[in-house]
Amino acid sequence: MNKQESEILKNILQIRAVKKITQRELGEKLGITESAYNRIESGKISLSYCHLSNIASALNMSVIELLAYPETYVSSKSSNSTKVLVELDVSNDEFIKMGLKDKVIQVLNK
Repeated sequence: MNKQESEILKNILQIRAVKKITQRELGEKLGITESAYNRIESGKISLSYCHLSNIASALNMSVIELLAYPETYVSSKSSNSTKVLVELDVSNDEFIKMGLKDKVIQVLNK
């Protein structure tokens, strides 16, 4: 597990704690067992973009909010919101490997 992945997993753990969601509950939302989710969160299973996207969705967040937590995180209970521009500093290879290229193209084609 690389440093970037460990930081993302740390964000997921903190968000899950703030939202008072157990590993079992999040696993159920993802359609996997608690132990399978535990292996993802502990870094024993590599965090793919698919996992990241599904976890963000289960936490009612965007992937960007999850990656940048806590800087851009806005509680869904909040009636006020702020638009925040986030710059993600990754290499072209990482950008493609994470599946972000395809997601950006999908958004731009809408």
